[in-house]
Amino acid sequence: MQIIKVEHIDFDLVIECNNLESTFNKAQKKQSQILTATSYSVNEGNISIYHFENKDLEPLLFEKTYPLIFENKDYFIGITFKNKSLVQLPFIYSKFKEVEEKFFYREELGFLAGTINFGNDLGKSNLVLRYTKENQVREINFQFEVFPTKLNYKSDYEKIVSDIEKEYPYLVLDFLKKTYTSFKTGSSPNTDLIWWQVFGGLYNDFINSSKFILNKPHSRIIRQTKYVKADRINNWTTTLEEEYSQFKHLPNNNYRSEYKTLSTNTSENKFFKHAVFQTLRRYKKVKSFIEKRFANSITASFKSELDIIQKRFETISANPFFRSIDEFQGIRQESLVLQKATGYSTIYKSWIMLNSGLKFLEGIQKIELKNIADLYQIWCFLEIKNVLQNLLGKNNPDDIDLAEIQIDDFVFKIERGVKSKVSYNKADGEVIDLFHDFSYETAQNQTVKSFTVNQRPDIVLRITKNDLKENYVLTYLYDAKYRLASDEKEGSPDLPTEDSINQMHRYRDAIYYVNKEKNKPEKEVIGAYILFPGAGEIETIKNLDYYKSIASVNIGAFPLRPNDYTNRSLLEDHLKTIIGLDTESVLNDVSPQKESSYESPNPYVLIGFVPTENHMLCFENSDMPFYFSGIKKPTKFGFKNLKYFAPYIKEKGVRDYYEILDYQIVERKEIFKTNHPLYKDENGERLVIRLGHKYQIDKGNFLKISDGSIGQIPYRYTNLKNIKTLKDNKIEVLKVSK
Repeated sequence: MQIIKVEHIDFDLVIECNNLESTFNKAQKKQSQILTATSYSVNEGNISIYHFENKDLEPLLFEKTYPLIFENKDYFIGITFKNKSLVQLPFIYSKFKEVEEKFFYREELGFLAGTINFGNDLGKSNLVLRYTKENQVREINFQFEVFPTKLNYKSDYEKIVSDIEKEYPYLVLDFLKKTYTSFKTGSSPNTDLIWWQVFGGLYNDFINSSKFILNKPHSRIIRQTKYVKADRINNWTTTLEEEYSQFKHLPNNNYRSEYKTLSTNTSENKFFKHAVFQTLRRYKKVKSFIEKRFANSITASFKSELDIIQKRFETISANPFFRSIDEFQGIRQESLVLQKATGYSTIYKSWIMLNSGLKFLEGIQKIELKNIADLYQIWCFLEIKNVLQNLLGKNNPDDIDLAEIQIDDFVFKIERGVKSKVSYNKADGEVIDLFHDFSYETAQNQTVKSFTVNQRPDIVLRITKNDLKENYVLTYLYDAKYRLASDEKEGSPDLPTEDSINQMHRYRDAIYYVNKEKNKPEKEVIGAYILFPGAGEIETIKNLDYYKSIASVNIGAFPLRPNDYTNRSLLEDHLKTIIGLDTESVLNDVSPQKESSYESPNPYVLIGFVPTENHMLCFENSDMPFYFSGIKKPTKFGFKNLKYFAPYIKEKGVRDYYEILDYQIVERKEIFKTNHPLYKDENGERLVIRLGHKYQIDKGNFLKISDGSIGQIPYRYTNLKNIKTLKDNKIEVLKVSK
């Protein structure tokens, strides 16, 4: 259906789009003021826009109205010329080849048509039509705004930009985008990209003001001194008359004479010369860079326009006027000429803006930004960082190592493959690391890796726990997707797309931890989640599959939008839970493979009595440590979840614990050789436990057990959590059954 029409004396321009009403309704849910949220303008002609109630076009009556151009929608543009014989070479002018090449002119019909999709580019845009009529080039400029359907354009979009700008200055900026946003100039550092963007909005005024100054330059009466003969003196003073009376007998004597003259070699013109020459120099530098780096992206029309601008500046700089103007040495005092005089004030203001940075506030400068999908991904990382800080009660990370912002093609980018990291230390010794742009690679030397292809989740959260094993890492992944299922299926509620959820399953199946002591790699990822700009009632969201699946299988999605603090609580609660849970609770919640079960994350520990120092030699400072029982053997030994052994040293307590590698029943006289101090020529079986890696408890302090000493009953049982987490500075023992 037709949604916009521009009626001009030479043509009618119409813009058409399918299913616009459902798109508009979707956007309206995100912004209550949408009916007066934007404007349309054209330098020549009258505009009509689609009226949703009347289902027809109506003349545009008010300056502020509702948007009709949205992200990721296809728009057909058709231009019919009323007298095709009077029009030559019509085309849609654009800097981009991909835009210009989508429009075709059918001369026999006098019809220029094409399609455009703004993708994820938000902001203001211009549709520029150029054609020749009566040997004059005509340019019609239709200006409009591209709106989001997933965010509140004014508040959410601005918050994303400002939040990123605080952490990554200028990362939001981009080049060669279909849209632009208006900002003010500020006091922050200036770059070639900022200079170029600002230059594009003021070079016409700069050139016109330069021409005005050259036609009517500012001049000032100045005093000059000359030494001349008496017959050349025009203005006799008393001093000169007295001097002449002394030297009139010397006809060749020179007399000091002062006179006034009009000069253009003023401080204002020195500044003007400096501004023109410096601007031309920087323009040529940046223009050359653009033409080389973006040769395959920019149109011939744009290149021609760049050449014309350069020639206009070169013509001005070659003016003979500048030969009589000295080099600029700075402005020593305030100049009313530079501030208020016609021409000079424009040059002065333009120079200040060209050499300033930006303030991310509504202004007049046209600045191109990265597309909203890229910005949303970066913002999600920063938002998780902020949530973690609030939950941990910290103002800043304990350690921060953000990836450097590099200027590639004079656009700011985070170097690909270089992760950003922020870390938080908890009082209990746990460490929380948050990564952005983390890469799991296939290299053999990686302990955590992918075995097939590199995996690149957007955000990785790693929690290093010490309540069971030392430095036990729990890994959670988050991918930011600026997409909704309704982007492809009209009328769908705000749901994450199927392929994005499937990607989370692939991450968990693809990323492994490689333990050299075990035959098979182990899955690394505990949970994987989508972050997406969804909306909805929080109780409704809790009943949707994508959210309920988090509790079932630790894969799902969280809606996350700027300024939506109600639904953000779902992510906050999730993060609060996973940083607060003990390792046993987390691992007990992990689903095992079919027909199998995972080992207990909190296995049992056998505490065995060690009566003498000779018995300690069996496991201390031994390359092959082991423990052997007395006549009494552990009655519960050998059950499935027993994984560790802790020796209880007589009259001291427990200081270390060991992994149990294996065990066997051995005759007492076969345990040691005959020359060993513990050798006994006795019959009777003993339990021999071969031990592996040793772990120290409580910094090497000896610990007692909760039910008194050990001796009469030589064995007790506890679990790993009780070994790591003492109760009243003692190891709590348990009753166990097979």
